[in-house]
Amino acid sequence: MDWKNLFYFQKGDRIAICISLCLIVILGGLLMFSKPRKESNSAIKTNEEFDQFLSQLKNTDSIDTNHKKAYNRNNNYTYIPKLSKGETIEINNADTTQLKRIPGIGTSYANRIIKYRNLLGGFTSLDQLNEVWGVDIELFNKIRPYLSINPSVSKIKINSASIKELVKHPYLNYEQAKVIADMRDRKGKIESTNRLSLLDEFTQQDLMRLTPYLEFD
Repeated sequence: MDWKNLFYFQKGDRIAICISLCLIVILGGLLMFSKPRKESNSAIKTNEEFDQFLSQLKNTDSIDTNHKKAYNRNNNYTYIPKLSKGETIEINNADTTQLKRIPGIGTSYANRIIKYRNLLGGFTSLDQLNEVWGVDIELFNKIRPYLSINPSVSKIKINSASIKELVKHPYLNYEQAKVIADMRDRKGKIESTNRLSLLDEFTQQDLMRLTPYLEFD
């Protein structure tokens, strides 16, 4: 037997064999990629843990509808119970934690209220909360039933405070502080708001809201 003649193919046979081999390779590749892959044990475990987390989160939200979740200093979850209907917090003595018990008040609003209260020297009316940045009429009406007030304020000594000290108060601008200082220098002690009412820099509305914060001794 001549082995050379046995493995000899004509040109047409070689083309047919090459085409057949290409088709086999292509079909094999399609079968390999179309076969569904089994999820690895780690992927299955990850999916199960994620589903469990979602279930726990859903249960937590449904159980704690009257609580607010927050971080304490140790980065552990704590729960701040919200006020029930009829309960109130006194606005001039409340800290941020107490304010966050009010439905609709979170950390940001609580901090803004405390900061504005400190600048004022205390609230004389709950309506002043409308002056806190971000507190619109809708939010004010929502939190109003949960607040009480005991008017108690720190007063400005108008006859001795510097211009810098005067302008720190939200109800005084630089021009008003400057004219107060000029009046003291020219005419001496200011006895009452009647003297301030003679100045163009002050309107009646300005004096009405400013009066509780002034001390004329």
